[in-house]
Amino acid sequence: MFNNKLPIGQTSIKRGWKGDGNCCVCGVGESVDHIFFHYVLAKMFWAIFKEVFDLETVPRSLKELSEVWLQGKGPLPIRLIMFLFAGLSWILWITRNKMAIEKSFPKFPSDVLYAALSLLQRWTTLLEERDGTRILLLKDAVVCWLRNFSPSSTVPTDVYEI
Repeated sequence: MFNNKLPIGQTSIKRGWKGDGNCCVCGVGESVDHIFFHYVLAKMFWAIFKEVFDLETVPRSLKELSEVWLQGKGPLPIRLIMFLFAGLSWILWITRNKMAIEKSFPKFPSDVLYAALSLLQRWTTLLEERDGTRILLLKDAVVCWLRNFSPSSTVPTDVYEI
């Protein structure tokens, strides 16, 4: 990912792939930044984390993640940011492949987030105990937010009654 080696649309075309190189959902050119930051599921992940953890901002690109959060200016220690990003990006990658290759789309966006949280929970055994505990607390905060979330009952529109 950091060396632009993922077999995604735009890099695959450069290597002779005959596909169109566009995202199977959005139709825009597929890139690392699109899959992990701009794609609708990635935006949902980042928006939820921003709200749950009351962050001022979240990364909008791999460059921004690398230059800010992975330089010690993020909300967590670098090792935990890498751990979380690895889990979230792995689930986004798996989901993208299922949609692009198998044409299998998730029924609900929250299913993808729950899969990511489940993966992170299983991976916590790889961490030191204090880091594992911290990740589990973060996971619990996201689950709590999801359970309490209720969509807006008003439909956004630019049409007003006079």
